[in-house]
Amino acid sequence: MTLKPYDPRRLDQFTLRLLDLAAHMRQIAHLCREYQIDSFALHDKKANEWCDNLDRWVRKARAELEMKVIEVRATQRALALARSEKGPEDEASETV
Repeated sequence: MTLKPYDPRRLDQFTLRLLDLAAHMRQIAHLCREYQIDSFALHDKKANEWCDNLDRWVRKARAELEMKVIEVRATQRALALARSEKGPEDEASETV
């Protein structure tokens, strides 16, 4: 399995694809309500397995991202601390 980098735009596109699928399911439910269809048979075993896998996948991705955020924040704090500990003469020499 190959990891692919995702920027926020690509994450949004992927999310919208999932939302489109959810919207289709909502339309099915709406049509059943509208036409008073009380029972509509679906083969849902695989779809439920895929949803379970997606749920685990998303939660794992979120945890990995949260770890990355912690690392970025720690780096930013370290850089800010290093800048604040420099004297005015150190900062002047950096701009030259």
